[in-house]
Amino acid sequence: MRVTRRERSLLAATAAAAIVVPVGAAAWLHHRVDGTLAPAIGRAAGQHVTLGGVEAGLSGDLRLRDVVVGDLLAADAVEAAVSLDSLLAGELTADEIRVIRPRVRVHVGADGRSDWHELLQRFARRKAGAGAARARTRLRRVVVSGGDLVADVAGVRVTARDVELHPQAGGVRLVTGAVELAGTRGPYTLRGDLARVGADVRLPGLAIERLVAVGGRAALAAGDHSLTAAGVDVHRDGPGRPWQASAVIDDRGAPRRIEVATRAGAGAGAVAITAERIPLAILAPLAPAGLALDGARASGTVTVAAAPAPGTAWLAADVTVDGAVVRHPSLADAPVTLDGAVAIEARLAPGRAELTRLAVGQRGLVATGEGWVRWARGRVVAADARLAVPPIDCRRLIDALPPALRGPLDELVVRGTIAGAAHVGFDLDDPGADGVALDVELDPRTCQVVADAPSADPRALAGAAEHSFPDGHRATVGPGLPGWVDPFTLPAHVRGAFVAAEDARFWDHRGFDLVQIARSLEVDLREDRFARGGSTISQQLVKNAFLHHRRTLARKLQEAVLTWRLEAVLDKRTILARYLNVVELGPGVYGLAAGAHHWFGKPAADLTVREAAFLAALTPAPRTMAARLLRARGLDPETRERVEVTLRAMRRAAVIDAATARAAFGARLDLRPAAVGR
Repeated sequence: MRVTRRERSLLAATAAAAIVVPVGAAAWLHHRVDGTLAPAIGRAAGQHVTLGGVEAGLSGDLRLRDVVVGDLLAADAVEAAVSLDSLLAGELTADEIRVIRPRVRVHVGADGRSDWHELLQRFARRKAGAGAARARTRLRRVVVSGGDLVADVAGVRVTARDVELHPQAGGVRLVTGAVELAGTRGPYTLRGDLARVGADVRLPGLAIERLVAVGGRAALAAGDHSLTAAGVDVHRDGPGRPWQASAVIDDRGAPRRIEVATRAGAGAGAVAITAERIPLAILAPLAPAGLALDGARASGTVTVAAAPAPGTAWLAADVTVDGAVVRHPSLADAPVTLDGAVAIEARLAPGRAELTRLAVGQRGLVATGEGWVRWARGRVVAADARLAVPPIDCRRLIDALPPALRGPLDELVVRGTIAGAAHVGFDLDDPGADGVALDVELDPRTCQVVADAPSADPRALAGAAEHSFPDGHRATVGPGLPGWVDPFTLPAHVRGAFVAAEDARFWDHRGFDLVQIARSLEVDLREDRFARGGSTISQQLVKNAFLHHRRTLARKLQEAVLTWRLEAVLDKRTILARYLNVVELGPGVYGLAAGAHHWFGKPAADLTVREAAFLAALTPAPRTMAARLLRARGLDPETRERVEVTLRAMRRAAVIDAATARAAFGARLDLRPAAVGR
């Protein structure tokens, strides 16, 4: 076959175009990479950009080596398949981009924005400014090979392998192979993986419009506690659709399902968690002291939503919990197991929580409430709360209490129904506030007692009965026995001193003085400790006769019920007489007769007004005051002040008149030398 001169010239020109043009383009690009290309990319990205070199292949491929974009991206190479006509026209329009061994770093903050947002926004603005003609592109696929896509999301590192990016209208489709998750936050460590992930991501905002993540496993650990899950799936079906995730928790071999979903109509950013008997042991590091969750399980739904105001949130929960155990000396002597249901709706803000709905169910008992609480300086400074208990069978009410709280109440035989309501409010930061407001609407007489508890029968206190004293010894006490004194045969100022000092409204109340309880509560709140008791003489007698002296919620609860029974079956004179014959008036000194002899060496009938006031002043802290008197070898200033406080109380209560009070203030107080170590 003969080739004409014209054909030879055409072949030579074609060879030159196929060889010389790419080589020339490569030489031109080498010259421009440091001086023009890298700075131009850097200006466009708003990041410092370095390029190790550039290569242009004979087939129209373009290869950028050692690409670094700020702290966001480093890659061994970026390759673009560029058509020859684009090169000849001076344009770089790629059909496919391949990223070789990239190291991509993405940090996502608490607000959901990442450090890539600004980069993508800058490119979006440049693209919009280039016009519609420049916006057209033949780019069909971005392939990532041999590298990792690493994202830091709220402290959890997400590493994706075998990443492919497929450009599409408005964004990109992301497809990955295996994805690993690892992170530590506070006491918790997370490890997990997903088999595959696919997502449609809208650019430049990085909004994930669709997502499928399947085949996941996860393990959450904190100290000695761990939680493992399998079958972790996450998906979103489209823009505006809820996010949904599910997993199966391993509960010592039993599968427990948990689901998490965003929820429309519940506030901005609402997330609902639904679980069925999920073990709670993993929450142990967050639990308050004394709350054990090793065997606890929870079922139900908890929804949390961000509210419009900064730092505020909305919380709703409807859950049942069983197996939680409280071990705390202020609650009870024995562990208290909590099994019940709780429904809550609350608004949370910095320094304030508003409870719009509360319903608590415990073994048939249902209580409802509402209110708010405000805190500052690490403590509660104001609150207003209301609680109501609808009618309930009296025996069911007792049975609803955890066994560790019942004590002798378990032995009560009762019938009838009871209902009640309570309100408490205070504001420690308001100098004009009138202390603590406390109201209780409860009539226990709607409960009929068929039989009292044999171990705590208040009728036994009317006669001779064995009494257990705080120092551990036991003795039989009652009318006609040695040491017994009938206070109503003594001068009125003797018994009157104790009533004025301990329980000024003793003759008027039914065993409880809400005014004194409110005052004591205010003192306790201001001093942030149990600083002042509000017990009546009836309550103190019940405590001394039937219960231990440790201050616990269980004891106060039992004390309340037994005080009600005491006031129902005994008259006030009998109650006061019993109290005055067992009251502690010093170390190992019990009863009015023993107190008069120990401190003054005389019978109770001969006590002066000032001496009676001294004995009554001992009752809040008899051992502490006795120790102080021993150190002073007599009456110290603090004890003298307490005696005078009692005398003023006696005057206010009309136990003594003004002239008697003046005389008592000036009278001598001769303590028995042996009592004060002289």
